[in-house]
Amino acid sequence: MEITSVKTYIYRYNIPEGEYFANANRWNTNKNTVLVQIETDAGITGYGEADAAGGPAEVTAYIIDKEIGPYVIGKDPLCVDAIYAEVYQRSMIHGRRGVIMHAVSGIDCALWDIIGKVTNQPVYKLLGGARNKVLAYHSGGFYRKDVPLDWYAKEARAGYEKGFRAFKMKIGRLDLKTDAERVRLVREAIGPDCKLMVDVNSNYSVQEAIQMGRLLAPYDLFFMEEPVSADDPEGSARVAANVPMPLAGYETEYTRYGFRRLIDCQAMDIVQVDPTRSGGLTECRKIAAYASAHKLPITSHIFAGGLTFMAGLHFVCGVDNGFLLECEANPNPLRTEMFSDYRFTLDSEGCVVVPDKPGFGVTVDFDALEPYRIG
Repeated sequence: MEITSVKTYIYRYNIPEGEYFANANRWNTNKNTVLVQIETDAGITGYGEADAAGGPAEVTAYIIDKEIGPYVIGKDPLCVDAIYAEVYQRSMIHGRRGVIMHAVSGIDCALWDIIGKVTNQPVYKLLGGARNKVLAYHSGGFYRKDVPLDWYAKEARAGYEKGFRAFKMKIGRLDLKTDAERVRLVREAIGPDCKLMVDVNSNYSVQEAIQMGRLLAPYDLFFMEEPVSADDPEGSARVAANVPMPLAGYETEYTRYGFRRLIDCQAMDIVQVDPTRSGGLTECRKIAAYASAHKLPITSHIFAGGLTFMAGLHFVCGVDNGFLLECEANPNPLRTEMFSDYRFTLDSEGCVVVPDKPGFGVTVDFDALEPYRIG
């Protein structure tokens, strides 16, 4: 079997002006994704998603179309390690983070979808089949314009009513005391038995992160995510040693080599990767193995479309140290309308069950996505 074509589709959802939301660093006015389609001479087609955050989605698609995609034409899609090694080496001059790895990741995820369809197995079983469901967390608490502080508590409570029992919210944009008050209100809204996490998006200095960690101690946080920059693993290690909650990170790091440095210097307690950024499932399972050797759990960052969600779900269900699934609370039709045969649901324990059909177990609904297509 050989790969015969690689094609990209670019989609953009323009968020209504009154619904813009922000993390510690920037306001989100739209959501973008690059869907990757890989066809084979056996008539089997695989789909993946390449992260398009932080810059024009057109750039990611261009790199797939003009550089990374042509590398894999004629290759056997079942040989993912060989393909990854060659693509990684041939793209070396362009760097080891950012858009290049996003492009590689999208292709790699589509290859795993093909492998699942060829073998008639879901991807999570090919990765190890550690579990068939995982606790989901309500990823909300983004900053909004002109809302009172208790708005965030009401949003979290609405998530609780939908069945979530774990929650994450953004901090790092306001002064420490105001953000701490937001956290207090959310904790009160969801009660003491739910997991509560905060995400700084790397916006604190080491000193600010330590100070905030101590301010938040009364609210029994399950973790603080990305308190400082991934470029400063030693600083993150200082934070980890001086705050009362575990640290999670870093969605802004890439490949096993970047995570090796973070793990070796004890920069975090929970390893967080993104299969559509960090090198695809091929690379993420190697990161997971290194984390497992250090007795560290691993989870997936998810902040794009439906195939990113599926890649993250299959990943954390597949590897032995996988746990916890991010479920963005903001409206995003590129996630909720991408499939014709799958709708997100929680079971009675607040968990998501992974599809047990071949590949990622979903069918892309191109008709539903057409209103958002830009390329």
